[in-house]
Amino acid sequence: MIGRRAPGSRPVRRPGGDLEDSTAASEDAAHAAALWLLESRARTRLELQQRLERRGFESGAIERAIDRLSAVGLVDDEVFARDLASSRVEQGVDAPRIAVELKDRGIAPELAARIAAESAPQGGRAERCRELAEARLAKLQGLRPEVQFRRLAAYLVRRGYPGDVVESVVSELVNANQYEESGEEKEYGQI
Repeated sequence: MIGRRAPGSRPVRRPGGDLEDSTAASEDAAHAAALWLLESRARTRLELQQRLERRGFESGAIERAIDRLSAVGLVDDEVFARDLASSRVEQGVDAPRIAVELKDRGIAPELAARIAAESAPQGGRAERCRELAEARLAKLQGLRPEVQFRRLAAYLVRRGYPGDVVESVVSELVNANQYEESGEEKEYGQI
């Protein structure tokens, strides 16, 4: 049929929303929309607020809807932050990068810093960096040592590891790797 949407498709929403006044002010409608958003993944209060504002809901209705969801535990920024931090540590990301990601998602800066530090303590930082670097170095085989050094260092820095840790780990691994490949130690200049 002409003029009908395909089954399962959603209507296109314009920025600023196109809700009627009664719907935009309705806490129940905002609550239902927030639940729909939470079906796909967990979200922070800020993320929900921004998405509902884009749909055209009034700020009072949004606040009341999010408060209802928080009261029953469906919106909890601390739980969200811990889950995300845990997931990112498993992916090899270090605390400074995790803290930035949490703040970007609307987590309070002090909470983000605390949870990031708890998830990726500094005590094991060099070892985590080394494990990640060893795994990545295997993919860089066949490249010149200076290219391996540069790419490996950039990879680790993007994951939030401090420069001094990255430099020591990468220098050691790239030099050891080069020695193993050639059977003799080569002298390379600063890269």
